[in-house]
Amino acid sequence: MDIFSLFLLLGGLGLFLFGMKLMSDGLEAAAGDKMRRWLEVLTKNRFAGVAVGTGATMLVQSSSAITVMVVGFVNAGLMSLSQAVSVCMGANIGTTITAQIVAFKVTDFAPLVLFLGVVIAMFVKDKTWQKIGQIIVGFGVLFMGMDIMAQATAPLAEWAPFGQIISTFTNPFIGILAGMLFTAIIQSSSATMGVLLALASTGIISLDTAIYVILGTNIGTCITAILASIGANKTARRTAVVHVLFNVFGTLIFVILLQFLPIKDWVYNLSPGDVQRQLANFHTIFNVVTTAILIWFPQLLIKLSYLIVRGEDPKTSQKKLQYILDKPQENPTIGVGMAIKEVIRMGKMAEDNFRSSIAAFHEKDTAAADKVKETEEIVNFLNHSITDYLSKISQEELGKKDSNAVSSMFHLVCDIERISDHAENMAEFTYSEVEQKISFSEVGQRELDNMIDRVLECLHYAINALATGDEAAAHKVIEIEKVVDDLEIRLKDDHVERLLKGECSPKGSMIYADMVTNLERVADHSTNIAYRVLEAGIYN
Repeated sequence: MDIFSLFLLLGGLGLFLFGMKLMSDGLEAAAGDKMRRWLEVLTKNRFAGVAVGTGATMLVQSSSAITVMVVGFVNAGLMSLSQAVSVCMGANIGTTITAQIVAFKVTDFAPLVLFLGVVIAMFVKDKTWQKIGQIIVGFGVLFMGMDIMAQATAPLAEWAPFGQIISTFTNPFIGILAGMLFTAIIQSSSATMGVLLALASTGIISLDTAIYVILGTNIGTCITAILASIGANKTARRTAVVHVLFNVFGTLIFVILLQFLPIKDWVYNLSPGDVQRQLANFHTIFNVVTTAILIWFPQLLIKLSYLIVRGEDPKTSQKKLQYILDKPQENPTIGVGMAIKEVIRMGKMAEDNFRSSIAAFHEKDTAAADKVKETEEIVNFLNHSITDYLSKISQEELGKKDSNAVSSMFHLVCDIERISDHAENMAEFTYSEVEQKISFSEVGQRELDNMIDRVLECLHYAINALATGDEAAAHKVIEIEKVVDDLEIRLKDDHVERLLKGECSPKGSMIYADMVTNLERVADHSTNIAYRVLEAGIYN
């Protein structure tokens, strides 16, 4: 094998990887907004998690993409560690479909497939069909890469040193190590399988020499999730560790089984004479059997991950994004999920701050009012930080639902920030109340308390609707807001009447009117949140 054959091999591998990326991006663009919801909603038990992980990986043709997404979800609090375990198991099964497709030997049709994909992607105006065209182009490029790799490796059959190297792969340790290292370098078990299938097509490699390499690829592919977990919280890092443990245990199980059971013979008999099909079948069998065994022991994997990644996450300052990672996400659907979680956090913080401001006013507690102003600074920080993040992610290619969610969140953070602004205003009223010794008439205070109760109820339903997507709660907000509007008019009219009769202090008159106005504004912003949930919100 000369230097030009090596260049040809590397070029073929490059095309294979590029084809996979094109195909994965196209599939992800077509199904990305649904995928996040599947992973969040349909993973309530371990079997559903495996099914969702398998289906999602079959869609995007990359277990690495799914495991990275899962690590991001766990870091964002969108998924628990136990849910993540089953999804990662399913991802291992789903990734075997790539090798199964490649083993069908359709490389002769690759140029035609590539041509059709380019025609659709370039000349069809419909965006959905353009994504389909991109997927087809990816398939075409992938298969052309396979064909080039087969041509490049053909001379290796006559090169004695390479035959000696290949023969060492029958040693379990060497074979597993080779598959692990090669996969870790290129970060794709599917690409490693592509190289093995190319070698098999020229007769250079057999199931006997490739079987341990295949086991190693499943460990090597974990490197992507490990890299994604760097800088994430401890639970997200444990997710990456669980992925490694699953594949290590699966490999150990199969190394033992291969010594005592005629697994190779069973695989031979499934497709005699077809080495490519044998390799693809063994890859699938390994992941299906490993999942079938370890799915009953998720807590064992989780406990071991706690031994490796010790301790709990420290309590961090609130003036910090807790769910959105500093580094950009490869998959924008992860970013949308993180942003939603951050907006909900901001909404709950604003609600608590407004309640604290009311309590501070009632109790004439200026220290509590100081804390309200401190929390308002955190809410302002979140407003700017989330808005900046949404601006960046809006430049990505998003599905319709995710795009609607991003658009809604731009408005939601503004309304939430204004609610906290009104909490700060209430804190200012507390200072005036204490410094100027202001008090309201008994009737005025009773009417004001009634309005406060309605506004707090309105705000509570709004934040609950935001956090859960509860449309009944959103409708309740709209009903209460109408009552608050009527109360604002009546309270101001009654206040003027008491003022004219001399029943209330002129010194407190302005504060009373301003408080009523601020309360009504909070109800207005609560209604805006409710409408976002009902019309084009993050749950539709």
